[in-house]
Parts: sequence; structure tokens; C-alpha cells
Amino acid sequence: MKGCATMSISLPTSPNVGNLIFALDIGTRTVIGITGFMDGDEFHIAAQEMMEHEGRFMFDGQIHDIPRVAKVVASIKAELEKKNGLSLEKVAVAAAGRSLKTVRCQVEMEHESDREIETLDIRGLELAALRQAHHELDGTRQGAEGEDFYCVGHCVIRYLVDNMAVSNLQGHKGRLIGAEIVATFLPASVVNSLYAVLQRAGLEPVNLTLEPIAAIDVAIPPSFRLLNLAMVDIGAGTSDIAITRDGSIVAYGMVPIAGDEITEPIMEKLLVEFSEAEKIKRALAQEGEITYTDILGMTNTVAPEEVLSAIDYVLDKLIDTVSAEILELNGGTPPKSVFCVGGGSRIPTLTERLARRLQIDHHRVVVRDRSFLRHVTGLENDPLAGPEGVTVVGIATVALARMGYEFMTVKINGSAYKLFNTKNINVSQALGLIRFDPRNLIGKNGRDLKFILNGRQHIVFGDLAEHARILVNDQDANLQSPVRDGDEIIVIKATQGRDASARVADFLPVSDTIAIRFNGKQTTWSPRATLNGGQAEPDALLKPGDKLDVLIPTVEAVAAKQGMNCSEKEIRVNGRGALASAVVSDGAVIEIATSNQMPDEMKITLNGEELLLPQKQETIFVDVFNYMQIDTTQPRGTLVMKLNGAPARYTQKISAGDRIDLYWEEN
Repeated sequence: MKGCATMSISLPTSPNVGNLIFALDIGTRTVIGITGFMDGDEFHIAAQEMMEHEGRFMFDGQIHDIPRVAKVVASIKAELEKKNGLSLEKVAVAAAGRSLKTVRCQVEMEHESDREIETLDIRGLELAALRQAHHELDGTRQGAEGEDFYCVGHCVIRYLVDNMAVSNLQGHKGRLIGAEIVATFLPASVVNSLYAVLQRAGLEPVNLTLEPIAAIDVAIPPSFRLLNLAMVDIGAGTSDIAITRDGSIVAYGMVPIAGDEITEPIMEKLLVEFSEAEKIKRALAQEGEITYTDILGMTNTVAPEEVLSAIDYVLDKLIDTVSAEILELNGGTPPKSVFCVGGGSRIPTLTERLARRLQIDHHRVVVRDRSFLRHVTGLENDPLAGPEGVTVVGIATVALARMGYEFMTVKINGSAYKLFNTKNINVSQALGLIRFDPRNLIGKNGRDLKFILNGRQHIVFGDLAEHARILVNDQDANLQSPVRDGDEIIVIKATQGRDASARVADFLPVSDTIAIRFNGKQTTWSPRATLNGGQAEPDALLKPGDKLDVLIPTVEAVAAKQGMNCSEKEIRVNGRGALASAVVSDGAVIEIATSNQMPDEMKITLNGEELLLPQKQETIFVDVFNYMQIDTTQPRGTLVMKLNGAPARYTQKISAGDRIDLYWEEN
């Protein structure tokens, strides 16, 4: 890979392809990949590759430039495929302990007392403990702002059979089984960026763990864990810590200070770029003067003692921070011994300084490399035999031991995805983990069109949206529906509603020009409208805030066209009394004259307008409906009926001079 420092070697071994594991240690400065396989109890490294990032694309274990990091991972994948002679599609990975949170919890489950405890029982018990850990973490963060946390690993502190502690449940019989675990959680952003890198490199994660979990799996064997020990993995961006006691791993921690902080003062002291300063730092463990090239292109030499003097204060800061975290995780007391792994542990005087700070014998702070790893067969002339090659082996062995615990396979819209399987997952969470665009779930109604029609606000509503339809295994579901391993989710995307639109013609009377006889003279009326005070064209599109006035053929409008005012006039339409607001139709005969009430007529007031009614033996309230355009079969609200200010009945008698109110009241 152009611009990357590489290191590789392979073992001429032909393992069963199904047993081969591919593991990646994606570090702040380097990426290490190995393939290996189990042969009995022995793990054999088949091939390995290491490359440095071309620049500072990661900080404190967090991926900042996903495409650049993915490019390095893809190159390592390609090299290992050549060495192994097969395609690598699945990989085990580990995350740095950035923003790490730990939860310690215990669960119990009833068991058939006459049946031996099997592997499936143990797995179910541990998954129940993980769900409990999730629940407790959510409880401590209730009401707090922040992103979701994912479980990236767990260790069993102890198993219980009928309240008796045992090291292994398998084969025992009992009525009650239990497990106490320490579960570790990382923010979604850390995990998602790691997944994004793998996806770009064409890789599928089969197991995700935490770097200190992986390192301690091989650096401190289970038989050592009865002792109170600490392990420190000093990388480039973070220093990860794990504590053992009473046969278990009891605590994890992380500090965001490591090798990069030591590299920076070397840059300042010797005026070199970061990659050159890294080479100088690695050369400190060698004897003799160090040759380097500065940013001016000049070749120089420097004694290791001079470099150590330049980094003295930063090294003390690193030791102070790491030792403080160890003491806090270990209850304020120093451990019996400390095992150091990771490239940063090679720095001269580091172990001695850590021993002094923890106040333990300096022989009890040691660097662990691959030569100390039990049941691990490495490569001849292994360039990664040092402490920097330990964690990636642990990533592989943890994956082989625990593969399938943390993931479930779910198919979403035809594509298969690996999701965490450590607590109850619903459709919403599954879609969130694959970064499904939430805009495809909830449709947006079309925008309404609001304008003024004949002096009152009028609204033309936009089309309603159709929200997404969700199916789980071909059954209707919703965002809260549970998802299980092997389920298939189909999301039919939401459709957006169209914005409302209208033209002037939509509000004009349907009929064309009508003929009207007004006070004995023939006249006509054509549909007319004004838009914002000017003549309105029927095809004109209405815009929000427009003012549209549609002139309909009411008695009052026809009279105004003829230059007559209807106020205090007698109005008859087709020989019957009518209101000035009455709408007339084609062929209507309108008569308007000065009030001259006939003996067989009586005058009332309807909605504030005078109206002449024919005198009958008995006129009742419902008779007034003949003079109003009110269709009770199509309600437009609540029908208000009042007689002289009081509620009226349909059959109530009315007399001359009565005041009647009759109208729809919007709800």
C-alpha cells in the first residue's frame, strides 16, 4: 500500500477453511491483521500483516477518517487473502475503551433439578445477565442526555448452582443456576465508526470485543486470575486496563493517554514529522545513537538519553494517569503484579516508573510478549513477537471461544445485517443500527393553501401522507415490534402528500351566464371574480395569502349591478318574499320596491334582514327554512335556531315582528 509501512509473514500451513479465524486490531497508529486456527487446545497463527496509517486518522482509539482507515484495512485483507489462498469475508474485531462504562450484575434462573446443565443453558443464563446489565445501565442514565451504549464484551466473575459458587456450570445438576458478570459498554459512535470501516472494506463482523478483554484473554491465563493482577495495554491513543481477582476479571478501565503523547515532545525537540518521531521512539529500546531526518531534510543523530530526557515529563504524566486508574479500579490498593502489553510498553524506564508509582517491587511490573502466551504457536522470526502483537491474538481467541454470543442476523429489505443480540431489540433499534433514514418512515402531509375567500380565511388542504408500512416475517408490525435472530423485516417507505393547489375557476359557479328579470327588465349575470383587487383569470393559480372575491348572483349583487340598494326594501323572488342574501338561479324574477306590506303578509327579521312571509293560519319555525340555503342532511357544524333570542323548536309558532336567527356554527 503506497505510503504505509508494512510488515508481514506467513506460516505454510493449510488449516480447514471453516476453522480459520481472521482478526483485526485497528489501532490509533497501526492496523494488525492475523489469520489463525485451533488445533486441539493450541492456537496457530497462519499469517499476519501490519500497516501504519498514512496520517493521523485516529485519535485516542476513535476513528476520525473512515475512508482512510478502511483503505488500510482493505489492503491488509487483500494481503492476507493472498497468503491464505482464500477469500476473507468475516472478521473479529475489538474496540478501544474510549468512554467505557462497566456494569457488574448477577442473575438467577430456575433449572430442572434432575437434568444436567448444558452449554445452551449457560449461554441463556449469560444472555439474561447481559440483558440485566443493559437494564441497569439504562437506569443509571435515565433522563440524561447522550447517545446509546452498546455492550462490547463481558466476563463471568462466577457461576452459582443452588447458591454454591462453581468455576464451570456444565454437567452440574441443580434447581437454581446463577451467574455474576462484568459487562462493558461503549458509545454507539465508537462502534458505528468501526462497523463503517469494515463495511467499506467488504468485511462482516462475527465478533466484537473490547481490547483489554482480548489482551487479558491471552496475557493472563485463567489459572493466574486467582491472584490480584493488573494488565495494561498501552497503545498509541489509549491505555486500557483490566483487573483480576479470585479467579475472575473484576474491572475494566481506560485512560486517553498513551504512546502518541510521548511522540509529540520528540517532534518538538528534534523538529521531525510525526512518522519520523515514531521511528525514533521505537528505536529507544535499541543500543547506540539514533539516526533521523528532520523537516529541513538534514540527517542527524541523537543519543537515546537525550530523547528520554525530552519525554521525561510526559512519561511521568502517563504513569501517574495509568497508576491512578489501576488504584481506583482495584479499590485503592496496588495489585500484586502488573503485566504490560502494547507497543507503548516498550519505552525504556516505563515499567520501573510504574512500579515506583504503585509502590511495588519493580520485578513485578513486566512486559508480556508472544513468547509468554500459553497455547499459542507463533511464526518463526516473528516481527510481531513483541508486546504489540499480543492483543490481536486475544481478539482471535476470544472470537473463537465466544462467536455467536453478541450478534444476531436480521434481513432488512432483502439485505442481511449483523446486530447485537444482548438485549431485546425492536424494529426501531434494528433500523437505527443500520442507519435507516428515518425520513422514509414518517410521511409528511402536503402543505395547505391558505387564502382569503370573500372576506374569510379559506383553506385547501394538502394531500395526506401515507406512513411507512412495516412487516416482520410477512406480518404487520410497528416500530416497537420485537426482532429475533433470523427475522426478516420489510419496510415499505412512506409516501409524501402533495401540496395543495387551486385555481380561480375552482371557486366560480358551475353554470355559465344566467338570465334574470329584474323589476320588469331582462338582464344577465356572468360568473366573475377579483384577485387581490384586480380582474381574476379563471386559470390563475392561487398563492398563499391571496385575496379572492367571487361575485355570486345574490339579490343584493344583482340589485347593485342595476344601481339599486336593497336596504329597507320589499324583496320578492318568483313572487315570494326573500332575503337580500338569497342566491338566484337562471330565469329568476326579482321584484324590489319600497316597503308596502300587503294584508296577507307579515314581516319578520331573519339573521338581521327584513323578510316578508305569506300570512297563513299558523306559521311555524320550520317554514323559514324555505328562505335559507341550509341542508340539514349535510351538516357544517352545529345548527343554531333562535326565536327572539331564545332556543327555538322546529314546530314553534312565529308571529309578525319576531326576530329569528338560523345558521351553522362551526365546531
